[in-house]
Amino acid sequence: MPVVKPGLYVAISIWILQGCSSLTAANYSSPYTKPEVGTMIRLNQELSVQTGVRIYLQDGFQKGFRDVAKLEPYCQFYIQRSSDELRKPFTIRPDTFVVYEVFRQKDSVAIEGLQVASDGESEVDHGSSQRTMSTYMELSSDAQPNVTRLICSRWADPAARYHVSVDEIVASLGDVAQLIPPGG
Repeated sequence: MPVVKPGLYVAISIWILQGCSSLTAANYSSPYTKPEVGTMIRLNQELSVQTGVRIYLQDGFQKGFRDVAKLEPYCQFYIQRSSDELRKPFTIRPDTFVVYEVFRQKDSVAIEGLQVASDGESEVDHGSSQRTMSTYMELSSDAQPNVTRLICSRWADPAARYHVSVDEIVASLGDVAQLIPPGG
């Protein structure tokens, strides 16, 4: 029977423990890691919209939908409003929202008259499609119950498989809002 040195037991134990610890550590740069239930979204400043139900953020700035570079990560706060309220201005006040559900969704979007690049020249492609890769965070706040979601997305080629990473969500929010993991 071979003799096993005590140092080998220690080395194997350390190797096993290192492997287990990597299973619990979140890799926030991975598109496979999504925010956890219990995450808090701390809004640091007021955000206002003149009409509608969505407020868009990209690279730490509030933008209108037409100004969002949709092939880059962006986020949007969704506001539950009645049809009578849609044409009125609305402001989300600084607050802390708790994420109580997280899910991801892929949607195909057909875009008529989309400008696409081809050999350095622009052409119109009637009926092009893109895929939106979205992470939905259902929000809860006693002070602002009509702010119901933070949706972070990117448009991509239909063959794309990658969602927005947690790091990309943080970059989209910038200093406007913080994403605070549970226990963070």
